[in-house]
Amino acid sequence: MALKPMTIERLKVVRTAEFGAFLDAGTGQSSDDVLLHKHQQTATIHVGDEVEVMLYLDPKRRLVASMRLPSIKAGETMRAQVIGVTKDGAFVDVGAERGIFMPFAEMIGKPQKGDIVRVKLYNDKSGRLAVSMKGAEGVQASSDEKLQNLNHSADRLLKYIQRNGGYISEKLPPAFIQKNFHISKAEFKRALGHLYKRRLVDKVNDGFKLIEQEDRRDA
Repeated sequence: MALKPMTIERLKVVRTAEFGAFLDAGTGQSSDDVLLHKHQQTATIHVGDEVEVMLYLDPKRRLVASMRLPSIKAGETMRAQVIGVTKDGAFVDVGAERGIFMPFAEMIGKPQKGDIVRVKLYNDKSGRLAVSMKGAEGVQASSDEKLQNLNHSADRLLKYIQRNGGYISEKLPPAFIQKNFHISKAEFKRALGHLYKRRLVDKVNDGFKLIEQEDRRDA
């Protein structure tokens, strides 16, 4: 079966390069191998490993992969931020490398960029992942969903840390936190604590620094 974008697959690492690794697309043609860039890797991988990835199209319409998966599974719900709106629908941040599409028909009202909405992840008729607001609102958050939301907030902070020199201050003003992460100061502190417990960051002075993958293995 041919691989498709916006799907999650388990693929084998067939070769590596300085800038990343290549995954077997199953066609028998090395030219079809899927690039997993080093910036889209969340753990150290080697030739022969099988990794779970989400597939996307790059600007040249080539399949590429990321190990950053949605924070929820198909059928589950979470509160998430709308990160873009088009004439056909919207894109919602559910913790993956890129936003997941929400078709216009699956919206309730007219969500705008920056809005926080409750969505449900599902597979559309083509098998690709999408999100819907229908059937998601009014559902009380379970303990599993609260953990998923915490993971989602923590992943958003982790991306910020990775883009900003491997450091984040714990004294960021509430207005900055709300504008950039769309969470409260209390949720910000819980998310940082969650990253600390997962040994992804370490406490330094009045902030946290990123723990490199090699240091995590030694810990």
